[in-house]
Amino acid sequence: MPTAYKVPARSGEALIVPPRAKIPAILAARGEASWGRAEIMGVPLGEFRARVRRRAMALVEPQPGTQSGPVVVMGHQPLFFHPGVWMKFFLLSRLGADLGGVGLHLIVDSDASGAVTAQIPARTDRLIRRTETLLEVPDEVPLEAHRPPFPEEWEGFCARVRGHLATLALGEVSDRFEAFAEGGTAGRRRGRSLGEFLAHARREYEARMAPPTYGELTVSGFSDTPEFRTFVLHLLQDPPAFRRCYNANLDAHRRIHRLRSAANPFPNLGEVDGAQEMPVWALHGGRRTDLYVERAGDRVRLRTATEPIAEVPAGPEGIDALKASGVRLRPKAITLTMFARLCLGDLFIHGVGGGRYDRVTDAMIGELFGCAAPPYIVATGTLFLPLLGEEEAADDPRALERRLMDLQHNPERYLGTASAAQQRLIDEKWALIRSVEAMRPGPERRAATHRIREVNTLLSAGLVDQMARIREQLTGLSQSSSAREAAEDRGYPFFLFDPAAVDALAGA
Repeated sequence: MPTAYKVPARSGEALIVPPRAKIPAILAARGEASWGRAEIMGVPLGEFRARVRRRAMALVEPQPGTQSGPVVVMGHQPLFFHPGVWMKFFLLSRLGADLGGVGLHLIVDSDASGAVTAQIPARTDRLIRRTETLLEVPDEVPLEAHRPPFPEEWEGFCARVRGHLATLALGEVSDRFEAFAEGGTAGRRRGRSLGEFLAHARREYEARMAPPTYGELTVSGFSDTPEFRTFVLHLLQDPPAFRRCYNANLDAHRRIHRLRSAANPFPNLGEVDGAQEMPVWALHGGRRTDLYVERAGDRVRLRTATEPIAEVPAGPEGIDALKASGVRLRPKAITLTMFARLCLGDLFIHGVGGGRYDRVTDAMIGELFGCAAPPYIVATGTLFLPLLGEEEAADDPRALERRLMDLQHNPERYLGTASAAQQRLIDEKWALIRSVEAMRPGPERRAATHRIREVNTLLSAGLVDQMARIREQLTGLSQSSSAREAAEDRGYPFFLFDPAAVDALAGA
């Protein structure tokens, strides 16, 4: 995999690495993966994967068809994300069709979002961005544990967004939001939690173009299955060794990529009173809390940073004991992708951030299980809303700066019919340029370069008024640069964009 991924800067551009066309060959070369001696709690990994898939296909909505091809997996928090994230959903459908397989989206409702907000463009005397909040969610309360919005909360959010969009006079953008708002009203009746509500609203909006062909299931629901508890208990067999592996691979990743922050991409695991922190959340009292684990003989003790919460057998009988304990375990990022890639999918779709951190997951899978992880693809895209008027769009400061530089360094292009004196200067300039190319560094070359600048100054004497006007334009534009920044923000929520345009990014 590449060492860096570059987010597309221009509207309509997409990043898909490796390209879609290469994916079938990559999976074919891998063939029937050899899992070697890898196992999960004594069960050969190949057999365990089959169990996980059966469980997933029983839980997924809508139920998949009879495709027997590869399983393509992705996961994301059900929030008001930008079209670069939304693109992955359409890519999931396309890859499922390409491969004759099944697309599966894991709704990451186990994450705590804080306030659920959306950035909305609006106009006052200039173009600005407004932040609108649907719900304030208490810290560490995951989306699965919070109620959906009440009707008045949803309607109030929609009314505020409508008000901002009305200032833009962009009918097509307002129409898109109305379609999303209608689907959100239907989703509020179906969603049992905030996470489910948001996922239903997004899926209803996607279906305005064509019904999605991938299935979905929540991380919270899948985490409560025997298979996921089995996987977590396997990781808890030797907590100190797991913590050493996790921290060592994060440290190596930071060194290789020269990352200075100890929190990038995630903090190292710590310990409390001899208990090792694990990359797993415990849902305790409706809130997420870090999980710490200690192995004591044939028992595994689970606790938060402040109190014990359960003790279960370390062996297979601990799987049912975990369920009986009432402790609900949820994966943190690396644990989720480790489980999804190792135990469920043949191909995983990441965004840029996930594509970077999952190199750590690759290394951990190799060290902990002795096998290579299934591959992943990195995908994102950029779309801008048509927020600038014709005059605003024409006044591009970058284009004006380029023209000013050209007037200063290539004035002969703008002189029209050159006088005899000007033509002598132009001939001298180009003779000097040709001679400089053949000169070695030194006093002679410096003198020739200095003379070229002098000639440019003489030639541009008749262009001073034109250059002054451009400088005045740039001064005015610098005072309204925030408007252009607002127009070229790739972070506006997906519900302001045309699903067909985002699907076209996935088809790049």
